[in-house]
Amino acid sequence: MNKKILIILLVVIIILFSNGCSKKINLVETIGEHFTTYTDENISIKISNTVKDNENIYNTILENLQKINGFSPIDKIEIEIDEKHIIPKVEDSIKCNSSFINTEGFRKELIKKSYDIYDNWISEGLYAKIFDVEKKDLEFSKYYKNHEFSLFGARFFEPFASKEEIENVQAASVDLVEYLIKNGKKEELLKNQVDISDIKEWAEDKNIDLSYQREIDSLMNRMEVSKIKPNICLTINTKEDINGFTIDIQTIDEQYDTAEKIEKFIVMMDINVKNIKEGVKKDAPNFYNDYSDAIENVPKIHYYLNGNEKINLTELGQGKIVLKELPAQAHEYSHILMIDSFEKNDIKIDKPIWLDEGIANYLDIAYSDSFKFQIERTHNVISDAKEHEDELSE
Repeated sequence: MNKKILIILLVVIIILFSNGCSKKINLVETIGEHFTTYTDENISIKISNTVKDNENIYNTILENLQKINGFSPIDKIEIEIDEKHIIPKVEDSIKCNSSFINTEGFRKELIKKSYDIYDNWISEGLYAKIFDVEKKDLEFSKYYKNHEFSLFGARFFEPFASKEEIENVQAASVDLVEYLIKNGKKEELLKNQVDISDIKEWAEDKNIDLSYQREIDSLMNRMEVSKIKPNICLTINTKEDINGFTIDIQTIDEQYDTAEKIEKFIVMMDINVKNIKEGVKKDAPNFYNDYSDAIENVPKIHYYLNGNEKINLTELGQGKIVLKELPAQAHEYSHILMIDSFEKNDIKIDKPIWLDEGIANYLDIAYSDSFKFQIERTHNVISDAKEHEDELSE
């Protein structure tokens, strides 16, 4: 009997040991004419032969990846180091120069790409956990008594945020991730599947009001914001290639001065897209039934927000919208919906420009929240002018 128990215990120990210890990363080196590559089934590191100190750079990357893999096995990652990448490119892969690999930004991108994570608040907390970063002891209750709590917001818009804002939201992200891991939510974090209910107890303990976070709940598990080019633009990105979007915000433009304004714009944009599609289905059911695939599967749109532009415009066939004013999103989206999505599905479009413009105007006025916002803004201007007894201009 004792022998059987010992055998069972030994098996349990072996299982626990094998699950608790990560497999060491062993990559195969291949020397080419222009690049040296290091690969296994999940990892690809490509270093240009023109890069100096190639071996040390590789060892630095490998050491970082080993720490990440020790926390949880890496799904897939591709890295290319070449001095021509002066400004790092982070899309499906990481392309950067040798200087970038020694930065905090690089290590955070390694985490995001290793686990296919999009949300900055998750990667921020995992970065502190995996790389053993010292945690700042801040009084959340004091700060959030006078500020809205958002897992998406202020910290990711550094050109528009105060140092106090950035530090508090950063610290909250780190603290929350630590809490979720302790409470068995590690898998949910790695899959971007955290719910408001998962953070309710943490918020109560920290005396944080979650009402605003609930308002923007749709942003919680789907957004990343790149700070790689903070002096040029900020890029907000969603993972979805269908019905998703990328937004470039010109950081020199003071029109977009708060995280909350941008958050509310994205929430409004989501509502507009949903309402416009439902409007087409309601007003033209036969048309919708015939072309529902094109209407429901709009290719990813790239928005450029820049108040210095002369007009709002859509580059048809390119999936590109330039916005001088945020409320114009619904109108311009309607053009994409009725042209780009049809072309992508090889559906011939033959209608005059005036009709296309009329459709966009109708869908905007009838179904978008942005048009309501325009009416409200006009009403406020008139009310303000009357209040100050100004003459109303044409």
